[in-house]
Amino acid sequence: MSIKVVRVLLPLIAFLILLPSQVQALGIGVAPHKLELETYPLGSVTSLIHVINPSSEKSLYRVYVEGEGENWFSITPAEFVLDPQNIQEVKITISPSLIASGDYHATICIVSLVAASELKIGCGVKIPVHILIVSPPPLATMGINLTGLPLLVVVSMVALLLAALVAGIFIWIRRKTYEK
Repeated sequence: MSIKVVRVLLPLIAFLILLPSQVQALGIGVAPHKLELETYPLGSVTSLIHVINPSSEKSLYRVYVEGEGENWFSITPAEFVLDPQNIQEVKITISPSLIASGDYHATICIVSLVAASELKIGCGVKIPVHILIVSPPPLATMGINLTGLPLLVVVSMVALLLAALVAGIFIWIRRKTYEK
C-alpha cells in the first residue's frame, strides 16, 4: 500500500472510530411502544407515556405529533430536561373534531438531545398511534354529556325538563281557552 493511501485512510478510520463515541451517551426509552385509543367526536381521551433517560448524561427531550389529526393532540409537558436514569410522565390528550369518524393514524415523536451540548446531536423514538372515532351515544349527539355526573344531578335535570314541558302545555291550554 502506498504511503499516500495510508495518510488518507488512517485519519479517516480514526475519525470513524471516534465519531460514534460522542453519540453513545444519548439514549431514550419509552413505554408503551404504541397507543390504541378510542373516543367520540368532540370527546377526549387521555393516555400516559413514560420517557426514560437510560444514558449517563442529562438530556433535553421534545415531544410532538405527526400525521392525521395532529391538531387534536395536547401534550404536557412537550419539552423537558431529564437527569440520567430518571423517568418523566408525559400526558397525551386527544380531542377530535365534531366531523371526525373512523380510523386515524398518527405518530408521537420523542427526540432526545444532549442538554449541555451546542451540537444538536440527538436520537429519537416514534410511537405509532391508532385512533378510532366511534359514533357517540344518543345523548351526546344532542350536545348533552352525562358521563361522570352524579345521579342526583341527572335526576334534577330530568325533573326540570319535565316541569318546563308541563308548564308549556299549561300555558298553551290557557291561551286556547281565552281565545274562545
